[in-house]
Amino acid sequence: MSRIGKTETFELKVGHILAGNKGDYLVEEFLGEGSYGKVAKCSKLWSQEYYAVKIMKISRAGRKEFETMKLIQDLDPDENHLIKMYECFTRRSMTCIVYELLKVNVHDFLMNEEQLVRLCFIRVITQQLLKALKALKSIGVAHCDIKLDNIMFADLDDMNVKLIDFGLAEEAKELSTRTRMQVTQFRAPEVILGLPLDESVDMWALGMVLASAFFTRENSDWRLCTPEEYTESTGEKVRRMNHVIDFDAITDQHRNMYQMHDDDDHKAFIDLLKRMLDVNPQSRITPSQALEHDFITMKTSGSARAQTLKLYQINMKARDHKNIYKPTKEL
Repeated sequence: MSRIGKTETFELKVGHILAGNKGDYLVEEFLGEGSYGKVAKCSKLWSQEYYAVKIMKISRAGRKEFETMKLIQDLDPDENHLIKMYECFTRRSMTCIVYELLKVNVHDFLMNEEQLVRLCFIRVITQQLLKALKALKSIGVAHCDIKLDNIMFADLDDMNVKLIDFGLAEEAKELSTRTRMQVTQFRAPEVILGLPLDESVDMWALGMVLASAFFTRENSDWRLCTPEEYTESTGEKVRRMNHVIDFDAITDQHRNMYQMHDDDDHKAFIDLLKRMLDVNPQSRITPSQALEHDFITMKTSGSARAQTLKLYQINMKARDHKNIYKPTKEL
């Protein structure tokens, strides 16, 4: 094991020790890598504690993220479903931020599970993320990079999630048309058009995330069967579907295809989605308003969170429509 101090030039590897301000961290494995640098799973020496340490190549970017995280720590990260930061230190030209170690991101979870994404799952996740957005809005911060990869489970059994990766976060008053933000598919209209920006860009992105999670059934390793393949597999002839002409038509087809019987709950979800995806940021629903929406409060069904959790666990079964998919590559 080699110990990395403040002035050494180094290529970070498994087995290296990072000398922090509150302890030393042994690099156990790398969890991810990008243009920003790396994220490593580290154990704190002389303890049983594990952390996710984000090591950034550019100190200025790292310092900016650290300053944002200091604002967030004034909130209650657990109560508001935001990742918890423990410390930040600089080693050579790199900035290291020590975060709590979470389980798995929602994107990987959905890709690895073989169940349809039920409304009960969507509801619990949505409520927690709305709390996160409400908390961020209260301190004037916009996340600017909400996507499935940046939502992670702190507890899979209780479906407890947290919003992570504040590398692109900005104070809302500092947002401008030059601000780099949001992946293309989740980018708000006002960002594309170069209009004035505020925290509502996050609400648009969250709406797109929920729509993606609910309406998308498979990852890129699978494709729809051709009509001939489907008939050969099932013995059934393929019915021709009408062209989709608007958002309501999509939801009607989706509900019928997957035999969704709780029509009121489905309608409440779609209504919330429409309000989150309002092209006018001035009339787009706010986090506080969304938390009072019927889909979140469950006024339409009168059920409690415990029942929602139970329904979700019951529905963690095999894919209902496995015959309509084939691998994209033959094994």
